[in-house]
Amino acid sequence: MRFAVAFSSPKRSARTIEVAAMQAKAVNAELVLLRIIPDPQKVGVIAQLISSDRPLDKARMQIDQMVKQLAEQGIAASGIVKLGRVASDIIKTTLEIKADMLFVGTTSVGGRKLPFMKQDPIVHYLVDHCPISLCLVRHDLQMQTYPGGESLLTEVADVLAEDGEE
Repeated sequence: MRFAVAFSSPKRSARTIEVAAMQAKAVNAELVLLRIIPDPQKVGVIAQLISSDRPLDKARMQIDQMVKQLAEQGIAASGIVKLGRVASDIIKTTLEIKADMLFVGTTSVGGRKLPFMKQDPIVHYLVDHCPISLCLVRHDLQMQTYPGGESLLTEVADVLAEDGEE
């Protein structure tokens, strides 16, 4: 079994990776971190003029660091960094690697909307077009913990592992 995780940065993707890692550990799945950098050729002339390899190098370094941390937790992980159209290439790459599920982080989806706050177009594109199971991980909620200190997700992962679900 293979899970893909749409990765944007270590800080912004931490919760998504945490949730995906718990699920991967529970069902002995591999995690593939995907980082798609917008292609300057497709963004515009100014982006082309100021583009460098720095964003790709930084993304590769971040992915390698996260893969190493996951390996230290006993989770099989790898990473892919590409230039392209972010949303459509997340789907394309997820299909190429034959992932069973895609984990994507979201910002606040509820509460009061202000006129200048826009919804995330990448998440909406993925929801509308992703042909495999999609797990949206909300970043505006804290993990619910029980008196024993276990989180709800840990408990669900333990139940899946006990049932031998794969």
